[in-house]
Amino acid sequence: MQTSGVAAGASRVKTAAQVTKWGGTQSAFDPCYHRACDTYPSNISDTVLDRAGDAAAYALWTLATGSPPATVWSDTFETATGWTTNASGTDTATAGMWERADPAATTSNGAKQLGTTVSGVYDLVTGPLAGTDAGTYDVDGGTTSARSPAITLPSGTLTLSLSWYLAHGSNSSSADFFRVSIVHSGGTTALFTQTGAATNRNGAWTTGSWNISAYAGQQVRVLVEAADASSASLVEAAVDDVRITSS
Repeated sequence: MQTSGVAAGASRVKTAAQVTKWGGTQSAFDPCYHRACDTYPSNISDTVLDRAGDAAAYALWTLATGSPPATVWSDTFETATGWTTNASGTDTATAGMWERADPAATTSNGAKQLGTTVSGVYDLVTGPLAGTDAGTYDVDGGTTSARSPAITLPSGTLTLSLSWYLAHGSNSSSADFFRVSIVHSGGTTALFTQTGAATNRNGAWTTGSWNISAYAGQQVRVLVEAADASSASLVEAAVDDVRITSS
């Protein structure tokens, strides 16, 4: 008998060994041999049938889902991996600079700095301490930046993903922002910018992903920025679980 494209029981035609064992004619198709003469457990193995079923199921699952993306580079910030703050020397923030830290929660009309990360204990956060109020260690005075170590990209379809949040008070404006960029051989390209607004925005983790296949074969760095470019508005930001995958 034939199951799931994997042979189990009788073959398509009889071999010399099968003729010796069960009779009949070599290389002939014998209906009796293929039906009535297949009996369990004399010449049918339930182990083989199980494996045949598993093989068919796995083949269908692989065709339906495809292979999972391969991780090229990742950082959960549980250990220091070489991120650099103010790498270009142009940051203007006077407080709330990016740090890899265990963040303390702050509130002001809702959660502003989250005390929980996406995974583990640490994240990349703008001033991790709580202080006497939510505005003590938030971003002040301008822009703060953090740049990843160099990452060599392979060929293929490449995706950058990370978890992030931007929180601000109602004293914010569109001049405030959180931004993700890719630093490559041709310069720096912004992938995503979330601007502030004159409304209250509480901190909440969300995930973003961006196609960076245009930089395949290059050495790149991930750049994150947060800015309080308004007049002393309440601004907090954080990043966790940065990952580049290839598919």
